Amino acid sequence: MSFIWSALMPHPPVLIPEVGRGRENEAAKTLAGISELTREIKDVKPDILVVLSPHQPYAPGCLFVNNAKNFSGSFAMFGAGNVKIEAETSDELESFCEFLMDNDVRIYTDTFRDLSRDQGSTVPLYFLRKAWGNLPPMIICSPIGLNLNEAYKLGQSLRNFASEKNFALLASGDLSHRLTPDAPAGYEPNYAPVFEAAIEEALRTCSPSPILELDDTTLERAGECGLRSVMIMLGLAGENETVKIFSHEWPFGVGYCNALWLKR
Repeated sequence: MSFIWSALMPHPPVLIPEVGRGRENEAAKTLAGISELTREIKDVKPDILVVLSPHQPYAPGCLFVNNAKNFSGSFAMFGAGNVKIEAETSDELESFCEFLMDNDVRIYTDTFRDLSRDQGSTVPLYFLRKAWGNLPPMIICSPIGLNLNEAYKLGQSLRNFASEKNFALLASGDLSHRLTPDAPAGYEPNYAPVFEAAIEEALRTCSPSPILELDDTTLERAGECGLRSVMIMLGLAGENETVKIFSHEWPFGVGYCNALWLKR
């Protein structure tokens, strides 16, 4: 078997009802997109879920791979300590890492069991757990140490990954953090919307070209955290494939997109 789907999901804690306490309704389109996406994959729960989270440790020039045997985290720092996420690492971790290294992907491993500060993992997993009832074993990584071409090539290499089990890829990532005057990282009206449009076009066409054609200034001033997750997702899907976009909005000045590639 191999990767059967990849999903792009946002990760603001405010989406969690116990955290948002009503404010989550300001992102109604995003919540509707999550509901549609999780309905699509409810009956294709993978044996192993690979999570790409930009809130795992940064490893320059490498894909960071968390080698903890199990994970646990809560939303206590967001005022909802009673909401917890627990998961186990897949026993395929070693063979997955060997595959990556055989495909010239530099990796760095370390152990971080506590996911409480990793909203990139916990927020999407909250919604996936609701859809599936429980979470599959997983491999949690951070792609933010890679450049864009390295991220795309990593995704391409995953198309050749073979296992007796079904894998799926959760590409967690918020997009520009600078889309409105009240955005948390400032306002970049000349760059952030251009960045968002390029992301949507790249997903719509299943091609990295709209992203790779952006200049360095736009990429830097957009203030994103999910671009490498998107590039890996696009590389895994391959060109001439179909990515379904369920929602794309920025209610808090941050770009949130829900999108899904299903293997044909």
